[in-house]
Amino acid sequence: MDKTVILVTGSDRREMVREALTKLGEAFTNAVKDAKKIFIHPNLVSPYNKAASTDVEVVRGIVDHISLIRSDEILIGDASYYDTKKAFEIFSYPSLKRSGNIKLVDLNAEATTQSYTYASDLKKKPIGFSRIVSDSDLNIVVVPAKMHSYYIVTLSIKTHTVGSCVVKKSPFGIHARWPWFHTGFKSAHLSVADMYGVRPAQLAVIDATRAMEGEGPTSGDEMDLGWLIASFNPVAADALGAYLMGLDPSDIGYLYHLDKKGLGPIDPEAMSIMGADPKILRRELKRPSSYPEILAWR
Repeated sequence: MDKTVILVTGSDRREMVREALTKLGEAFTNAVKDAKKIFIHPNLVSPYNKAASTDVEVVRGIVDHISLIRSDEILIGDASYYDTKKAFEIFSYPSLKRSGNIKLVDLNAEATTQSYTYASDLKKKPIGFSRIVSDSDLNIVVVPAKMHSYYIVTLSIKTHTVGSCVVKKSPFGIHARWPWFHTGFKSAHLSVADMYGVRPAQLAVIDATRAMEGEGPTSGDEMDLGWLIASFNPVAADALGAYLMGLDPSDIGYLYHLDKKGLGPIDPEAMSIMGADPKILRRELKRPSSYPEILAWR
């Protein structure tokens, strides 16, 4: 696997994306040229909390860069826990049409292919996985850096997997995926790792211009961290993001499992990090209160 991870600093999200993708260089240009279908996957978990969702300017920076290389349609979407279309409108995603040829899609309303998660007894149970994501050969996952009360962190891997699973809207107006994923910490982390191993993403962009500590993914506190990661190895990208948030990446179950599958590295010392020094940027963010219990995934 590619061990290269780009780490840039700043406060202008669009400019930071430009710098990171420029550092990826010819590899990014060739990936965009060769792709049959490009899908950009932001985290739009809540239309009610901007800090919990991907800032549109990060996506704009990616669309800017792709549009310099090709002009055909770019799909952008998520299977939001609440309402994808409302999140698009509230967070100004339609304005991306000024930057490139884009189509906004609500994965909750699109066709699926079958995948599976593990129940608490580790038996498989079926769940629909977005066909758009499955059929795209350049999946770019672009996310904010956040702590998470079930996964410790939610970065590119968790968004790509859980955010691509489609279930019917409940009477409460939400797409509740916890009956599939939240049956226990061991089964949840194994589900994410196995699903990702079958249907991996191709590029991760993690924005920590502002991050969320504590009770993520929607109720934590904002932190100014001022860094952004890009990598063609989303596992390595997530691991470095976790390290910068003050965590040991091997404590995060799905990253541990993916490293054992050979999809790492998750040790920053084994990565080729271009840009800023992660040891200088590392901060001890407040962990979710459930952190000790989450370690039961072992």
